[in-house]
Amino acid sequence: MVATRRSASGAQSGTKSESTDAKVGDKRDNDKVSSSKPTKSEPDHSEPDTKKPKTADSSKTDSILESQQSKLESFSDSLTWLHSDAAWSLAHPDIPDGQGETDLAAEGGETVRTPPEPFENKRSGAGEAGHLSYPNSDLTAFQNLLCAILLSKPISHRLGLRSIETLLNKPYLFRTAQDLIDAGNEGRRAALWEARTQHKEKTAVQLGSLAEGITSLCQDAKDKDAARDNLEPILEKALSQASDKNDSFEVAEQVKAVLTKEVNGLGPGGVDIFLRRVQSQWPQVFPFADERSLNAAVKFDLISQADLDKGVEQATKKLADKVADHVGFPVEDAKGEDEEAECGRWWFVRTLDVLIGLDIEKKIDEAAKQASGK
Repeated sequence: MVATRRSASGAQSGTKSESTDAKVGDKRDNDKVSSSKPTKSEPDHSEPDTKKPKTADSSKTDSILESQQSKLESFSDSLTWLHSDAAWSLAHPDIPDGQGETDLAAEGGETVRTPPEPFENKRSGAGEAGHLSYPNSDLTAFQNLLCAILLSKPISHRLGLRSIETLLNKPYLFRTAQDLIDAGNEGRRAALWEARTQHKEKTAVQLGSLAEGITSLCQDAKDKDAARDNLEPILEKALSQASDKNDSFEVAEQVKAVLTKEVNGLGPGGVDIFLRRVQSQWPQVFPFADERSLNAAVKFDLISQADLDKGVEQATKKLADKVADHVGFPVEDAKGEDEEAECGRWWFVRTLDVLIGLDIEKKIDEAAKQASGK
């Protein structure tokens, strides 16, 4: 059984990948995920237990997901294969240890500056969630937004993942908006220099703008710290601006409008990445899919080109219905607030994560052959 909440893409891993040799339906606990590949030598990279739904009783969530998994495994088609660990491994391969890609990136390219002083986040409890990585860790809404910004930058996908890995973990532990603010521009620079990413100077400034923008959007919340983690004030503002609060696509567009207006450096593509992940937490924007993931879905005959030609909204609903049939939990019921509904959304997000990963890795054709048994 796969048991997690916000990641919607596999259990947490001590490395940059979620690959495992377990068969579909097995619980993807941390030991199993990391047993088949080298682990980092630092003890700080050990993982906490697999996360469960936010408000869930662990045994209840297990029961829910086991029931849904049982329904899913009653099918034998491409979607069942896409939900397997083999598909996940192909879509999200291991990323070799080490940071950066080129000497030019290491030196800062055309914006060479004096390297920053080392930085360490000393906030009490900053690392209590253990080692985090994308897309397989259980991330807060804010952390997903941070990842979306880094992944939407004009750099390679793997370099974006390495940047995320560096920023979220020791010694930087940039896991909240306040962490980014407290680090200052020099602390943010230090993390990006260690990641040996490109556009590091500009990105350091953008991350500061992100933190300030989120802080501003959440300033009227009763619990400001919680609001800056779960970003609910952003959802509430989007709902207040939506003409139809029950239309997930309208709400998603309003979320996009709020974020692109208030957060410098965040474009529509970055918000699409964020919405794809956060819909497991925010039922108001479920179902959501972007055109790239839907194009990949066509390759597996999950939807038809005719569905996509009718528009993203139509194709998304068709794909969501397809996944819901496999899980045995209707789409309308998955829009609820309880654990069972959240688990239902989880399967849809996992499907999108695999489709996107296969497309990024240029493994669509290979995957399609495996899915069909050829």
